[in-house]
Order: sequence, then structure tokens, then C-alpha cells
Amino acid sequence: MQGGSLQRGAYFDCNRTNGEDKHFFKIMVGDFAESMTIPNEFLRNFGGKIPKSVKLETRNGLTFDVQVAKDLGRVFLQSGWTSYVSAHDLKTGDFLVFKYSGHSQLKTLIFDPNGCEKVCSYLVKKNAAHSQQNENKKRKQRENSNKLSRSPMKPSEDDLVPGCILPRRTHLDRLQRKILTEKVKALHSETPIYGYVMNNSSIRGIPCTVVISANYGDLYLPFEDGTVVLQHNGKCWNVRCCVTTQNSKRLLAGWKKFAGDNKLHPGDICLFQLLENEKKYVMNVHIIRKKMKN
Repeated sequence: MQGGSLQRGAYFDCNRTNGEDKHFFKIMVGDFAESMTIPNEFLRNFGGKIPKSVKLETRNGLTFDVQVAKDLGRVFLQSGWTSYVSAHDLKTGDFLVFKYSGHSQLKTLIFDPNGCEKVCSYLVKKNAAHSQQNENKKRKQRENSNKLSRSPMKPSEDDLVPGCILPRRTHLDRLQRKILTEKVKALHSETPIYGYVMNNSSIRGIPCTVVISANYGDLYLPFEDGTVVLQHNGKCWNVRCCVTTQNSKRLLAGWKKFAGDNKLHPGDICLFQLLENEKKYVMNVHIIRKKMKN
């Protein structure tokens, strides 16, 4: 989860007075390599002001600058965290202890699944610098890719639907735009709606799939491979969502059942509304049937 990380963690020493050391720990599980959530209780150490970045300091004094992001009520470490993970060769089951030492700095201790401390060697400094450079390069590539994907996203300005993100090359007639605009406005969603017009690949493709464009997925589904819960008419479907080679995401395993159970047809429009949920990604799906537009 951008925050889609599934690390187990706990906060302790929460009753200490201000000025004393505060700690929390995390067990590395799930997609921990992409981001790491910070317990909400621990955020009180920052005096109600969440910093834009923090420094992670290892036992040997090596520091990593990591950006702090907030989404759907969660706060997590993102850009720069990957460098920390790579430099310390973190594995599933590793146990990390974080101590707040003031000035947006966290001291870290790392233990392997056997309970033995993993100490960062001198060579890690070069690896960390190299990892940071690679991450910065990848981030710039993603930013450039996003700029390119945004510019040709629509055939004309008239196709824009306020509050709704559509894949590029999506063509909407005047009636479709009118219906979409009214529907999106009625939802009063705090986050943009993702709209997708069903096609043969969405209904009968092998695999049966829906493409989530990068300019939506990078911001609102910030993980490489995870599960999204789709809701419609009081029922739920677990659907796998993962990154493709084009930096977009796809709804895969589970989507075919959703499409079949809800009798979707080419030309139907699905509106995906992301809900606020601290533990998982949940989306209400609103369906506009093709026959309704005729």
C-alpha cells in the first residue's frame, strides 16, 4: 500500500513524557520494499506537524533522507525508503526498531528473523549512494513519463470530465460526457474518480483485465502488486492489481468474476471511487450501462 505496505508493527512507550525517547517497531512482511507506514500514535512526537522528510540513522552513523507521504489517513515513508531497504539488504521477517531522537530523525536497529542484529558495514555507504542515485533517476523517469502520459490523455479539451481521470485515447460523445459529469458530481468524492469504458479485453480477454493509467495509479494505488477490494450493490470482490511494463497498473485475477457477476458488457462505463480505509484499498464501483446512454 503508497502506502500499501503490509508490515506488522506496534508502538510502545506511548505514555512517556515529552522529551523522552519514543520507539516503535516493524516486522518486514508484504510489499515492505516500496514503503513503510508509521503508526498514527507515534506521530504525536512530531507535535502535530508531520515533516516532509525524515533522516534514518543506522548504528554506524550512516543516514538516509526519506520523504514522508500522507494518503487516506495514513503516513508512510516513501521516496528514499527503497534505498534504505536495498542498502541493508532487508528481507521478509527482519525486525526493525525505530527511536525518535528529535529534529525529524529516527535511529534504527535491524534484527534478522533469528533475533541477531544486522550491522551496516562500511561498504554500505557506497551502495546507499548508488541506490539513492538510481532511485532519483527512476523517480525522474517516472515524472517525465507521467508528464508525457498526461499531455496526450485526451483527444480534446472538450472530453474532460471534472473530478474524473480517464485513460488516454478514451473517446466520449456529448451524452456520455453529460452523464459522467452529473454522476461524478453527485458522488462528492474527495479523491478523483477513475473512469473506464469496458471493451472486449475487459470482458472476454485472456487475461480479462482493466488498465489503470499511471497518472491515477501512481498517486492513489501506490504499490507494485497488491489487492483492491471492489464493492458494488453491497457485495465485495478481491481483485489483484499490479504494475505493467508501461508503468500503468492492471486489474487481473478476480476482475473476470466481478465483470461476470455484474453482467458487464462492452460499452458499459465503470467509475472506480477510492474510499478512505487505513488497512486496505477499497473502491466503490458505479456502473453506467451502455443501454442507459442510448
